Amino acid sequence: MNLKQRFMNKLEGKDVDMTPIGSTTTYGVVDIMKKCGAERPAADTDPELMAKLAMAGAEFAGFEWVKAMGWDITPVSEVMGCPLGEPKIDLQYYIKDHPYAESLDGMAYPDDLFEKGRFPAYKEQFRILKEQVGDKMVVFGESEGAWTAACNLVGTEQFMKWTFKEQAKVQQVIDLTKEVIIDVINWAFDQGADYYCLAEPSSGPALMSPRTWKQFVQPMMTDICKKANGPVTLHICANTDMIVPMMCETGVVGISIEEKADMKKAADVAHEKGIRVFGNVATATTLFMGTPEDCYNEAIASLENGTDFLTPGCGVAPGSPLENVLQIKKARDDFFKAG
Repeated sequence: MNLKQRFMNKLEGKDVDMTPIGSTTTYGVVDIMKKCGAERPAADTDPELMAKLAMAGAEFAGFEWVKAMGWDITPVSEVMGCPLGEPKIDLQYYIKDHPYAESLDGMAYPDDLFEKGRFPAYKEQFRILKEQVGDKMVVFGESEGAWTAACNLVGTEQFMKWTFKEQAKVQQVIDLTKEVIIDVINWAFDQGADYYCLAEPSSGPALMSPRTWKQFVQPMMTDICKKANGPVTLHICANTDMIVPMMCETGVVGISIEEKADMKKAADVAHEKGIRVFGNVATATTLFMGTPEDCYNEAIASLENGTDFLTPGCGVAPGSPLENVLQIKKARDDFFKAG
């Protein structure tokens, strides 16, 4: 079986010869940029460089699937009105301001959505990647999710306060961002995406209670998955142990968890519900600041604890040494040789 067949079989819960390895979030690593000659900030907007950097994850880090749609999780927020801070080689685009912090007046579905922001570049990046990998590798799309986009538009602290005091406003905003996200997901499938990852860092238990997650995020995600024209995965940062069961009940095909979550417990819960798990070698500590041995050992532990796709717990930090990232593949290969 080729890499795409292995990935898709695993995503569907079928037996495969070994666990796929890669990243289901961003991997704009400076060491990889230098090796392939596709460096941020140009690689954030030039589709040829974006595609070159995407393929470099496979060429230099051994990743077995490739990412379209750039190297950050701001594109939907951008076209909905959020100004962005300028990227540098070791800094991705980021939210600079929240246009609806004071009032929701004027907030609306963007006209000509896919002609705005970086979507024209993403379209061309998809075309290049699909031309290069054909049916040999999976290509996925990713963006912020509807909840995180809402937080970006209003301001996270303000939006969390609204979950207690202004719940009608919360619903108003997520009803709109949800509509946009559904269209973005289905646009990505039209470009050839094999699956879509929604990154929802603003919906983690560090910021909101499981009760609030169940009230707002779970029904929102369930509706998104019902209307998506292909498989959707969900990434949430921090310790998600308390919400993993709810994450698995939204209609996603997979969940992506950080090292702060318990992989073994998450895998047990997810597998019982027919859901796959991505993770969870620590991004901010092990891959970024640890030794190669630390990375190798943590990758082995993730495999032993039942991960379905061996990946970083979140995106790969730009300053992470390539030698550390390479331990993900080495650990996987050694694990299955020994098994």
